[in-house]
Amino acid sequence: MNNSLTKKHAFIVSIIYFAVSVLWITLSDAAVAFLTNDADKITILQTYKEWFFVSLTAVVIFFLSSKFFNTIHLQCIQSFEQNEKYKKTKRSLEQTKEIVAASQTELSKYETLLTTIINNSPDAVFAKDLDGKYILFNDTALKMVNMTSDEVLGKSDEMIFTPEDSLKLKEDDRAVTASGRAIIKEEEIVTNDGIRKTFLITKGTLLDKEDKTFGIFGISKDITAQKKYERYLLESKDKFYNISHINLVTNLPNRLHISEVLTEKCLENPPFYLILFDLDEFKIVNDSYGHRFGDKLLFEISKVLKEVFDSTAFIACMGGDEFGIIVNSSDKEEILVLMQKLHDKLSKPFKIDLIDVYITASSGICAYPDDAKSMEELYQAADTAMYNAKKMGKNRFSFYNAEFKKEAVAYTQIVTNLKQAINKNELELYFQSQNNPLTSKIIGAEALLRWRHQDKMIPPDIFIPVAEKSGLIVEIGTFVLKSGFKTVKKWRELGILKSKIAINVSARQLTHLDFINTLKEILEETACEASWIELEITESSVLENPKLAISLLWQLKALGFYISMDDFGTGYSSLSYLKNLPIDKLKIDKSFVTNIRNEPKNQIIVKTVIFLAKELNIQVLAEGVEIQDELDFLVEHKIDSIQGYYYSKPLPFDEMEKLLQK
Repeated sequence: MNNSLTKKHAFIVSIIYFAVSVLWITLSDAAVAFLTNDADKITILQTYKEWFFVSLTAVVIFFLSSKFFNTIHLQCIQSFEQNEKYKKTKRSLEQTKEIVAASQTELSKYETLLTTIINNSPDAVFAKDLDGKYILFNDTALKMVNMTSDEVLGKSDEMIFTPEDSLKLKEDDRAVTASGRAIIKEEEIVTNDGIRKTFLITKGTLLDKEDKTFGIFGISKDITAQKKYERYLLESKDKFYNISHINLVTNLPNRLHISEVLTEKCLENPPFYLILFDLDEFKIVNDSYGHRFGDKLLFEISKVLKEVFDSTAFIACMGGDEFGIIVNSSDKEEILVLMQKLHDKLSKPFKIDLIDVYITASSGICAYPDDAKSMEELYQAADTAMYNAKKMGKNRFSFYNAEFKKEAVAYTQIVTNLKQAINKNELELYFQSQNNPLTSKIIGAEALLRWRHQDKMIPPDIFIPVAEKSGLIVEIGTFVLKSGFKTVKKWRELGILKSKIAINVSARQLTHLDFINTLKEILEETACEASWIELEITESSVLENPKLAISLLWQLKALGFYISMDDFGTGYSSLSYLKNLPIDKLKIDKSFVTNIRNEPKNQIIVKTVIFLAKELNIQVLAEGVEIQDELDFLVEHKIDSIQGYYYSKPLPFDEMEKLLQK
C-alpha cells in the first residue's frame, strides 16, 4: 500500500513537471518572438531562456532531491534503528527462549532428581490434599501397602487401610492441620495383604506462598523389625539379668545382686545387719555324694533361710556354700533370736535322696553403720566375724568386734612381710637330728623352716598357718625343697651324711598342678638324688582328697623319693587308707609321746601304731621325745627312731654340719 502511494505521488510530480515545462517552452518562445525578430537576438534569448530553465529546474531538483534524500535518510535511519531494535528484540527473544529452555531443562532435572530421591527413599513418602486424597505416594509406600500408584493416587485412607487404621490416620491429619505443627508417633497398621506392621510416622502441613495450608505431607518408616528386636532385647535383658543376678542352684539372688542392694542401702543410710552364713565341711558332702546331691542340699538350706527370716530380709546365695542375709533391723537381740532359730533348724537332718544329712554352719554378723559404712567394709567385717566363728570351733555365729580388724591387719602385715622374706633371704633351714634309740647315732634329719625378721625369730606356728591360708606355702615350699636338696648334696659330697633329709610337704603344695614337675626341675638343678630325700606329708593332707593323694604319692615313689606320714594319729579314718598308701615311715605325733608313762590311753595308741606299722613293714619314728622315761617306753616297744630335744634341738646349718662331722 505504501509503495502504490509513492508511485502515485511520483507520477503527479512528473505530470506537473511536464506541464510546467511545456508551458514554459510555449510561453518563453512566444515571449522571445514578441520581443524581437532578430535571429541573433532570438538565439541569445533562447540561450538565456534555456539556462534560466535549467537553473530553475536545478534549484527545484535540488530542493526536491534534498527533501527526498533527507526523507530517505530519515527512513534509512528509522529502518536501521528498527532493524537494530528488531535484532535486539530477536536476540532478547532468543536469549529468553534459551533461558526458558535452560530453566525448563534445569527444572526438569530437579524434578527428575526429586522424583528419583523420593522414589528411592527407604522410607514411605506421601502427601494428601485437604480432602484427604493422596497426591503423592512414593515407591516405598506402595510396596508397604502392596498396591500400585493407580490404586492409591486420588484415593483416601478408607480405600487403602482398614476402617480402624483409617480412622486413626484421619485423627492424626486433623491434629496436624489444627495445630500447624509436625507430629512424630508410632502407629500399628494392617497393610493391604493383612500383615500388621509398626510405622514411625512424621506428618506436617503443606503451605503455599501465602502460608496457607493446601495439604499434608508424611514420612513413614517401617520399624516392625526394629520393634521386634527391641522386644527381643528387653526379653534378653530380663533373661541376662536373671543369669547375672540369680543363683541357678537355689534361685536366690547371687553375690552381684546382694552387692548392688548393699551399695544402695549404704546410700540410703538405714540401719541393718549383714549376715554371712557358710556351711561347715560342705566339701565332704560333695566329695561323698556328688555335686548334684550337694546342690539339692543347698536348695534345702535356702528354704530353711526363707522360713527363718521374713520377707523383708534379703537372702542371697553368694556362691558355693556361702549365703548372705540382709536384715532390716537395728535390734541385736532380734538377730540373736533369729540366729538361734536358724541353728536349731540346722541341727535336724536334711533328707536328700532318702539319705539323712547333718550339716552345721558358721556365721559372721556385722551392723551398719556401727561396724562398717560401705559394701566392701560390710563384707570384710562379716567375713572376719565368720572366720572368728570357724576359729572358735565352727557351728556357731559371731558378731563383729573391732579387735577382729586388728587381727586381720596383723594377718595382712604377716603376709606382706612373709612375701618379702622370700626375697630378702630372711628364711632359713634348721635341722633336727633323727637318732637310733639303741645306738644314739644320727640316722637322718628333718629340715625345719625358720624365719628371722628384724633380728627376731618368728615361731613357725605363727607364720606357717598364715602361709597355708594365703597360698604362699607353695612358693615357700619350693624354697625349702631347693635349700634342702642343695644341703643334702653338699653333705653327701663331704661324706658326713649317709642317710636321708626329711622335708615337709604341705597339702596345698602336694596337690598343686606343677608339684611333680617342680620336683623334677629341682632335682636336675641341684644334681640331688631322689633317694636321698624323705618327703613328709601330713595325715590331714591325705584325707582331704584320698584318691588324688594316693595317686600323687605313687608318682613320688616312682621318682625314687622316700615317703613318711607326719603327725600320724591326729586325723580321722587313718587306718582305712593306710593299707593303700605307698609310705615308708610313720611319725607318731608328739601329743601321744609327752608324759606317756602317765597316759594309759596314749600308751595303747602308741603300742598299736608300732605293732601295726611293723606288720605292714613300715618304719616308725616318735616325735617330741624329751625325757628318759619317754625314750625307755618307746625302746621297750621296739620304736625304730627318735626325734626330739632328748638328742638335739633344731640347729642352724653350721651347727648341724659340725654335729654331723663329730
